[in-house]
Order: sequence, then C-alpha cells, then structure tokens
Amino acid sequence: MQAFASKYLFDGMSILKDKTVVVENGIISAIIPTPADLVKEKVLQLEDKYFANGILTAGFVDLQLNGCGGVAFNTNISETTLETMYHTCCQLGTTSFLPTLITCDFADVIMALEVVKNWLKKYDNKRGVLGIHLEGPFISKIKHGIHPIEYIIKPTNELLAQIVSYNKFLPIKMTIAVEEFTPEQIKFLVANGIILAVGHSNASYAKVIESIKLGVTAATHTFNAMSGLTAREPGVIGAVLNSDIHAGLIADLIHVDSANIKLLNKIKSDKIYLVTDSVTPTGTDMLQFDFAKTTLYIKDNKCVDKNGVLGGAYLAMNQAIANCVNHCEISLATTLKMASKTPAELIGVGTTIGRIEPGYRADLVYMDMKSFNCEIVN
Repeated sequence: MQAFASKYLFDGMSILKDKTVVVENGIISAIIPTPADLVKEKVLQLEDKYFANGILTAGFVDLQLNGCGGVAFNTNISETTLETMYHTCCQLGTTSFLPTLITCDFADVIMALEVVKNWLKKYDNKRGVLGIHLEGPFISKIKHGIHPIEYIIKPTNELLAQIVSYNKFLPIKMTIAVEEFTPEQIKFLVANGIILAVGHSNASYAKVIESIKLGVTAATHTFNAMSGLTAREPGVIGAVLNSDIHAGLIADLIHVDSANIKLLNKIKSDKIYLVTDSVTPTGTDMLQFDFAKTTLYIKDNKCVDKNGVLGGAYLAMNQAIANCVNHCEISLATTLKMASKTPAELIGVGTTIGRIEPGYRADLVYMDMKSFNCEIVN
C-alpha cells in the first residue's frame, strides 16, 4: 500500500483540500482527509518531496500526439518510437496518449495498427498507449495543411473494412473529411466502434451536421484545417460550435488565438479536450527535423516548413494548461478536466483513468501551480 498527501487535489471535477490518496496494487483504493498526525513513514507528503505550491491530479490524456523526445510515429512506426514517446510524455505530465499517424501510404496505416496492437497486448493495455489516432489519409486536399497531398485518398469500403478489423484489438480514433464519405460508410465505421472526428475538412455546415447525426462525435484541432464560419455558410467551425460534439484544441496560442479559445470555452467548456499535436522536437532542444517527408524548423516556438506552414506543435500538455490558465481566463479546474477527464471519456476509458477516484488507475501527477512543472507520483 502507498499513500500520498497533498494540500490540493483535483479529482476530475473539483479542487479539494488536504486529501490523502491511498493506492493498492496500482489502483486507487480510497481518498481520505489527511490526518493531522500524519506519519511520514507511511504517508508521502507531496509538498515536501516536490513543490510547495502543487496540486495532485490524474495524469494527462493526449489524444493527438505525433511524436516527441526526438522521434515521430510517422518517421519510424515501431515500438521503439512508442517507448521514447511514452518516457518523454511522463516527464511532462502525460501518462496516456494516442500515437497519431498522419496521412501516409496505406500500407503504413496497417503497419501502425499492428505495432499498436502488439504494444497493447504486451502491456495488457496498462502502459501509456491507449490506441491509435489515424489523422488521414481520408482528408480534404483543400484543407490538407502539412499532410502530403500525394497520399490523400478516397475512402473505399475495402480499405475501411481493413481498418475496422483492428478495432477488436484497440481503440481507433479517425480524423476524416466527412464530405469524402457516404452516409453508409460513416454508419459502418460508427457501428463497428470507430471514434470519428471531423478534421482537415472543407465540408459545408449541413454536411457536418448530417455526419454528427450519423455518429461523428468530435472535431480535430478545432479552428485549424476546417472550413470557416461566414455569414451564409457556417462551415465546419459553425457546426462544431453549434453542436454537442467534443472539440479538440491545440492551446499553444499559435494554432488558435486566445480570443477563440475563450469563445470556445464559453460555448462548450464541458466538451473541450486539450491536445498537443506535438511533433518530434517536443521535450528536446532540436531546431530542425523531418516530418511527413518535409523538413520543418522551430521558429518562435512554431513548427513550420520553408513556406511557414504549421506542421504540428512544439507543445507539451502542461504548457497547454498554463496557456489556458494564464492567457485565456479559464480556471485551473476546468483546464485540468480538459486535459484528463474529458479526453478519457471521449476515447472510452473514462471509468478507469482521467480521475482520482476509488477504482481508477493510479496514474498520478503532481503539478506546480506556478511553473506548471510536473512530476509523476509513485
């Protein structure tokens, strides 16, 4: 048995004071008031070991992680890459993530599904990787961003069936341009448990709303790579704002202006999930790297190609939290929920991770409320 005492604790919904979390065999067994006569040999006081001004929270959950620690999943589709990503994430407070594969040759899609399948079997679904996020190749050539346009393809029933065959082994989240899909194809994916997000899409408002009714439940990096809101055509952005779907958000203050983050929070704070969209250099001091067959550069904390096109983000989840709290007028409790409970629920693991509650996995992070630095608690 282990016990961790913290002056402040975020349980997934509220910030509590003076609580002790009891852990047995990696599972939270109880949350109790911290005893006044705390015995330090039996209870670890987190303020003493880590930060004087910290808060205990569930580990962060990142549903869009291309790479970090000097590696990228697209560049080297392997368990070795996942291992580096996992260790780097833990240093930054993220304990669970979806490795993201952007548009590439379809043979690489199958390879990535195999690699993640093997990882989950090896670690019994209990170590970092939650499943996979396929960001392409079924996206819009008009809204492709950094995605290599030569690999963007039309969805066929045969290709979709190949992807669906892996859903019995792992959760699969797919970013799709809904305008490229027939209603029957969307219904097929939803019926087979695929989590669908609209993104890299130039769809009309009506098409997105139709797709939401068919089972699309999220939007990938809201405001980015999607048709915009205008007076007579609200586009993808209008549909996201005017519906109940979850909204992924890159809160680096580069991909999305702080004013838009404030707006999104006012409209649907309970449905926002923070993502990093992190790429290779995050967690390193790299200034140049290759991604999706393109050379990218770190300039002013941006990942850009030679033409200034954004290619992922140089961002960690604790930095995204800091940006929301310090620059977007979002409370710490609301922001922490966006980084833990909400994404866990979206990906279907909200009863085991994303909260500090009895019965949940003890993925615990202690975060300094001033610097936002993080330490894994164990």
